[in-house]
Amino acid sequence: MTTSFYNGISGLKSFQYGIDVWGDNIANINTVGYKENMPEFATLFANTLDTQPITSDVGMGSRLSSTAMNLSQGSLINTDNPFDLAIEGEGWFAVSKNNQTYYTRTGDFKPDAQGFLVDDNGDYLLVANANNLVKKDDGYYINPSVDTTDLVDKISQMTPISLPKDVILPAVATTKVDIQTNLNDSPTINSSTPANANSYFSALYDSEGNDMHVVDGNDFIYEAGEKTTYDKGVFSREICITDDKEDGEDVNIDFSVNNVPVKLTLPDGSSKEDILNALNDYLNQPDIKQALEDNNVTYSIQNDAITFNSTDSLKVLSNNSYITSSEAKKLVYKNSPQNDNEFATVSDLVSQIQGILNDVYPNAATVSLEKDGKISVYNNSDSIIKSDILKADNTNDSFFNNMQNMGNDIVSHTAAKSSDFLVNAQSLGGYIYDSAGNKDTLSLTFTKKEVLNGETLWQADIAIKDENGTTINTTSQDFLFNKDGKLISPQQITITSPQQITIDTSKITAYLKPDTASSYIFNQDGVSKGYLRNYQIDQNGNIQATFSNSETAILGQIPIYHFVNDQGLESIGSNLFRETSNSNKAFLYKDSSGKYIANSKIKSNALEASNVNMSEAMTELIVIQKAYSSAAKTVTTSDQMIQRAIDMKKG
Repeated sequence: MTTSFYNGISGLKSFQYGIDVWGDNIANINTVGYKENMPEFATLFANTLDTQPITSDVGMGSRLSSTAMNLSQGSLINTDNPFDLAIEGEGWFAVSKNNQTYYTRTGDFKPDAQGFLVDDNGDYLLVANANNLVKKDDGYYINPSVDTTDLVDKISQMTPISLPKDVILPAVATTKVDIQTNLNDSPTINSSTPANANSYFSALYDSEGNDMHVVDGNDFIYEAGEKTTYDKGVFSREICITDDKEDGEDVNIDFSVNNVPVKLTLPDGSSKEDILNALNDYLNQPDIKQALEDNNVTYSIQNDAITFNSTDSLKVLSNNSYITSSEAKKLVYKNSPQNDNEFATVSDLVSQIQGILNDVYPNAATVSLEKDGKISVYNNSDSIIKSDILKADNTNDSFFNNMQNMGNDIVSHTAAKSSDFLVNAQSLGGYIYDSAGNKDTLSLTFTKKEVLNGETLWQADIAIKDENGTTINTTSQDFLFNKDGKLISPQQITITSPQQITIDTSKITAYLKPDTASSYIFNQDGVSKGYLRNYQIDQNGNIQATFSNSETAILGQIPIYHFVNDQGLESIGSNLFRETSNSNKAFLYKDSSGKYIANSKIKSNALEASNVNMSEAMTELIVIQKAYSSAAKTVTTSDQMIQRAIDMKKG
């Protein structure tokens, strides 16, 4: 009879504990990071009845044997605080309280007055601190020499971290630049610039932007002065001879043929036959005849005229008015000119034409390359300059057509001009930084310069300018590509001003690919001076400072701790737990090489809500309440039975 009384009392005590546990769960339904506790009950045994063949137990009630923590993930709540943290998955934050380490799922941290990250109780968040802040008069500076990768692997002692508001990321001068681009080697260019004096004609385009494909051996004829004919490789200049009219002056013949002087004087009134015979006699002199042969000149006399012939060029220069001057010269393109009639660059051709005009019209003409890429012949004199352009044996039609407008008689103080000669020029560039953090501009303008045996030479004009556009440094570099457009050399170049910068050019190509003609990648390792904008924390727990220059720096890493038995942790209140022999020591997950593995993720700007299920908690509370009432009924019933027994004894 008393056993039932004890059973009721133990039930009341057990269910009271159960009500306490579920009441605590309900009370913490809005506590950040709270983990629900589940009461677990055990049966008490007092006596064993020997009722053969079955042995039965007589119970003495129940007791609360333990509470089990529900470690399921709570829902995540987004916040505006970057230091509000939630763990997605298993694990615990570590905090320091009174120099003791505790563990929690509550992640509502914030900087205190000294900038340390603390929770609402003032407990310090423990992190792998990079210790890369240097205090100076104007604030804290990041020490860029500190390696901040995998901090948890490198630092064994976790400490609180202070995040000041006045952090500066120092400037880092650019030392390396990587460029990746394709120089579009198209047969027709839409974007071009005028040719320059150093441009090789093998790499030039006509006025319509079409590649002229000038190759070694392409030629044409430029002539000035009296008409010279050209046929099958031979230049001819016919000079008509007339009777001399008696005027009291001798006939004075004074001219040269390809620099061979012809100089003689005949009596006044000499006939044309006399003059022609005298010329023939003069030219047949052994020394004169040899000089003509050495200069590749032949002649013939017929029909009252003397005709001079030569190959490559024929120059007849007169020293008086008896014979007019002329010069015709076959000009041949060669990548490496060796003969005096060969040219490679625009400058070479300008010099060739200037030389011809100087011979025939001394000081009368100026040949130049104009800004728009035209070759111009300007007549400085008061007379007409006769000039012409003729096709030769291996004339490039596209090149000839671009030159043709120069083959005109040039009126006094006017100019004859070719059509535009264009170059394939493409520019790229980007910002670099000097040691003071000033942002300079590095630009490279690539100009197709020369084509030889399938290989292509491009010239890069490299310029560095400051923020005001003032030029700091300029240099030029030739780049050689093979027939497939792959770079032969150089693979890198070095600039020494304003600091030494190595430019990796190995990823530059030059072939026909219009879709990448204007695209490029420009990377450099310099950084401008930056001022702190805010802090952020990534999923691996890295505490990052972001700066005004769009750069970031890691100041520390938040570890996530684990236990062999999370249920063995001891709660000390305020949602803090400490390790016990039952939970074993806290540890970090690492791979076989000892590298930290953040298998659970940290979410910034978020808090983990309590995982208490309200409907479940209320249901359990109602069930235990009913059980409590029933246990109370057991007590009152047992009391009544005892009272009845006492009454029976009295009776």
